[in-house]
Amino acid sequence: MSAANLEKFLKALDSLKQDYTCGACGELCKDPVTLSTCFHMICAAHFGTLKSCPTCSIPLEGCKTFRDDRLQPCVDSAKELDNMFSAFRTSNVLQDKTDNAKRTKVPKLDSTEPNDKENKNVSTRSNKKKPERTGKHDSTITSIGSVKALEKRNTKGETALHIACRLGKIDRVTELLNQGANTNTKDNAGWTPLHEAVQNGRLDLVTLLLQFNTLVNVPGLNNETPLHEAIRNKHKDIIVELVRNGADVNARNSKGETPIMLASEELKAVIDEAADNVIQTQGVNVTMISELKNELDFDDIHIYCVSTSRTVHSKLKLLCKQHSNVNIEAKFTKKVTHLVVDTDDDRICTSSLDVLQGIVYGNWILSSQWVSQSTDEILQPFKEYEVIGIGSKDRCGPKNARYNTYMQLPGIFNGCHFYLHNFGTKYEISKSLVVSKPILNKLITDAGGIVLRRVPNPELIPDTEKLVPYHAKKGGKLEICSHYIIFKDMYEPMYNMRHFKALPIGWLIDCIEKYELCEP
Repeated sequence: MSAANLEKFLKALDSLKQDYTCGACGELCKDPVTLSTCFHMICAAHFGTLKSCPTCSIPLEGCKTFRDDRLQPCVDSAKELDNMFSAFRTSNVLQDKTDNAKRTKVPKLDSTEPNDKENKNVSTRSNKKKPERTGKHDSTITSIGSVKALEKRNTKGETALHIACRLGKIDRVTELLNQGANTNTKDNAGWTPLHEAVQNGRLDLVTLLLQFNTLVNVPGLNNETPLHEAIRNKHKDIIVELVRNGADVNARNSKGETPIMLASEELKAVIDEAADNVIQTQGVNVTMISELKNELDFDDIHIYCVSTSRTVHSKLKLLCKQHSNVNIEAKFTKKVTHLVVDTDDDRICTSSLDVLQGIVYGNWILSSQWVSQSTDEILQPFKEYEVIGIGSKDRCGPKNARYNTYMQLPGIFNGCHFYLHNFGTKYEISKSLVVSKPILNKLITDAGGIVLRRVPNPELIPDTEKLVPYHAKKGGKLEICSHYIIFKDMYEPMYNMRHFKALPIGWLIDCIEKYELCEP
């Protein structure tokens, strides 16, 4: 085996090991099970002691596990292969190549479609090729520039893949997938290409899309998943295909309806049979999509820096000159992809409006140490410098928000209506966090919530507002709570109905800092 092929093989093996690694113990899984809430894999022995997913921190309340007897032999095979090739990992040259490839992204444009504009974002400091990604199909491994070109949208927010799926053109769909088209992009209405294929009853397109890292549980308009649509249209074969590929039969739409609730007795039997023959969960797909998103984030970095250190700002300007993919933004807009903040040695930062906005946007929030440790030759990996917590380690909103974005889920306040009581003037929550009504309005709406101009009447909630919060814990106090009055520290009167709550501003901030609809 040549050195180049060996390097590719080891990268593929490392990716496989990552998919089979337990997030709790960090070892290859023993008796692996898959979590129903996020589809990450852990050792079965850890499940009873966990309150949240060790990989993505999503709460595990109401979570179930799926077991597939075929997984353990796969894990054992990965371990055996790793042992067989462990001797080849001692090569410093090979390791150096791998490390540099990970840290210096140089997209390679398709030679048949040159694009000078996109080439401006390519770092000129290295001629090394970007490391190949491994997925179900090698044909999906394409340059970042090509992927961006495929994401061009029309006025409806549709990509070429949306249109091809809607029109049922399987040859065009195949061509776009082989070029690296993103199967999980939402149009302006919230539909993904998989939604389009399901609505048209095209089993062939559904099967094809699911082979290209497609997420099956992405909620569209009114939080309807593809499985909701398949059941409404009674597409039995598609229902089977979706369930066998990890579709969540208990996913709630904005009215609280789950696919299993909408199914007839006949379709419930179809679902039960398919659930006994699950061929894959979504864990591998989430991992692959996260890797692709990381590559895209690395390719075009727009930094807003709020560090108080002049040294950090000066160093950042130098990095911007040496790396053409690094850009400094003077204002915090949606163009920003990375927020740089000061942290302590444990990568804990202080809460501020910029940090809260960065969480809501799903930005990378990095310690200023990332700037300090990066050099003219190498930009350090983001994950090693990502902020772990806001004020404490349990407030891990930055990472939770990123994973929420990767899985194409609604914002944390989706399905929630807020009335801000008596916030006519600025209100100091802490020395570093002073809020006003316009600021709170923006945070809420950017996080998927709706701000009301008038005090809602608990007895006269319009039908259009009777929604189910997407991120509320099943069986929790906020499971059907659609309306909230937000007060300052002292608040009267106290509303405490199932659909209507009165809560302090501290609760709202907690939800953002944790990126979790917290139990009051």
